Formats: sequence, C-alpha cells, structure tokens
Amino acid sequence: MSVMTVTGKVDKDNLGWVLPHEHAFIDLRNLVPSPQTISAKSMAQEKVSLTNLGHLSRNPYAVLDNAVIDDEKVVRDELLAFKKAGGGTFVDLTLRDIGRDPVLLAGLSRETGIQIVAGCGYYIHASHPPDMDAKTMEDIAEEMLAEIKYGIDGTNIRAGVIGEIGTSEIIYPNEEKSLMAAGLVQRETGLGLHVHTYLWGTTGHEVIRILKEQGASTEKICINHIDVDLRMDYLRALLQQGVYIEFDNFGKEFYADRRHRSILQGLFARDIERVKAIKQLIDEGYLSQILVSNDVCLKTCLHQYGGWGFDHILTNIAPMMEDEGITQEQIRMMMCDNPATFLDNPFE
Repeated sequence: MSVMTVTGKVDKDNLGWVLPHEHAFIDLRNLVPSPQTISAKSMAQEKVSLTNLGHLSRNPYAVLDNAVIDDEKVVRDELLAFKKAGGGTFVDLTLRDIGRDPVLLAGLSRETGIQIVAGCGYYIHASHPPDMDAKTMEDIAEEMLAEIKYGIDGTNIRAGVIGEIGTSEIIYPNEEKSLMAAGLVQRETGLGLHVHTYLWGTTGHEVIRILKEQGASTEKICINHIDVDLRMDYLRALLQQGVYIEFDNFGKEFYADRRHRSILQGLFARDIERVKAIKQLIDEGYLSQILVSNDVCLKTCLHQYGGWGFDHILTNIAPMMEDEGITQEQIRMMMCDNPATFLDNPFE
C-alpha cells in the first residue's frame, strides 16, 4: 500500500515519523474579525515582534501578521529542524482560499527531503468562495476527486488526504454539503478524512453521522482539535465510534479573556494536560486511534518568531510523554504506525 505525496507515491511503511496535521503556508487574515477600538486597530497593523509577543500569547490574532505564514526561507528552515529531529513526513492541510500552494509544497519537499502530503476540500464557511451556494454536493465531490486523481489547481500534484474539511460552532448548510461530498469521496477512494471541529464544541458526533450517511468508513475519519477543551467523556464517546481523534494543538497554551474573545473563546489546555489525557486513553485501550500534531498556523508557532516549531512533538513532547509513563513503542505507534494506517491509500 502507498501514500500519495506532492512528489509521487511513497510506500506507507517508509513515512517515518509523521506530523499528520500541519500548515507550511497559510493565510487566515481574512477570517479575523475587524478590531473595534483604536488601540486594537493600531496593533493589528504591526508586525510580529518581541514587543507584542506578550499580547499574542493571550490573543494570537491581535496582530494580523501573525495569521499568515508565507516566507519560503523560514518555512524551509523550520522543516529542516523537523527533519533534524528525526521527522520524515509532513501532512499539509491548507486548503483553497487560505493559502494553498501545491507547487511551493513540491519544491520544499524536494529541497528538504521531507515527504509532504497535500489535502483537498473546503475549510470553514467563512473561507468559502462566493459561488459556494450554487455548488451541489456532487460538484464538490467531483472537484475533490479531480484533485486526488489528476492534480490540484491545474498541476499534476495530487492530493493524498481529504481535508481538513471545515465545520464551525454550528455546522452551516454549505459546511454540511462539503462534509457530505467528502463522505462520498472517502467512500470511493478509501482516503483518510480530516475534519476541523470547533475548538470548544462537541459537534464530532454530528460530523460522524453526516459522513457515515454518505458511506464513509469510521476507521478513516479523524476528528481534529479535541485537545483545546479536554472533555474526556466526549473523547471516549468519539473513540467508541471507531474514529481517530487528534491531539493537534501542542505548543498552543493560549488564554483569551473576555476582552479578546473574537476567534478564541477562552482557555487552551496545556501540553502537559494533553499528554496526561493521552496516557489515560492509552491505558483504556485507545492507542491505535490517537494522532498527534502541532497544527502550526501562526507565525508565533515557529522558532523564527519565538515558538516551538514543527519539531515540538519530537523534541519536547515525546520526552514529556515518557516522563508520564508512555513508552517509546507507544509513541512510535502514535507518530508512525497510526498516521501510516490513516494515510494508506487503497485507491492507488
């Protein structure tokens, strides 16, 4: 079995250590609500720097520059740090209208030696194109299949995973249509399917229902972002349906107070709390359904801007896991075996 990367097929057993949910290039600026005060408007126009890192630790969208990653040299250096730490494969889930560039990804892959897998589909409703209302479920499914079979954006660079399909605090009609299309495509191709869910919500059950109604296989569905507000009963209920859950906010320990609740809605769990939750779920028998990643989508997640970088899981979190009693074999399963099984492409 194989996995389709931006430079061609790779045997699934040769993926190595995998980051299953990341963004090399991304632009979320159009999704950030306009600031309401004069001081906030002024700060929004700044560049990320030491003088505003404190503000960004509480409200990461206070500076619009933080919501875009587009410097090729910076991204190359960050990927090389991941490679130096032992990383082998990087799954890029940036979609249309938020900065997807398959040609840049292919160039980076060749330059760094990191295998990169690209996603396909539509993100949350706020990023949808103006003609989204007119698209049918079948239209969207055909678009995704074309990107999987032939190439993305007129290239011959093919998608190797579905998603991250976007859903919001409530699942909007066009988001449901997008999910339904993704379910159809998953049924036809057998590809892994990532779904972005609201960070403080419990919509995963509804997402699974919608996908299953279109014939999607639960063992190839991953519910993303379940590690911001850790609700263990909710996580167990998802796992009992046979899906993957993804702890993908490692390195993000934000707190947005009531003054700053535009995109973020409050507290993020800390990395140690994520690790303790993973240990608990492993002890309960769910090791084979857990994925871990950073979901880097802000400048301040990168070393260049004071963050932990793409290598954070391998460099810092793996030792933390061992300290909490998770074995090296279990870490390897979460970072090598599980993503390889999830990404395995029977369509090829």
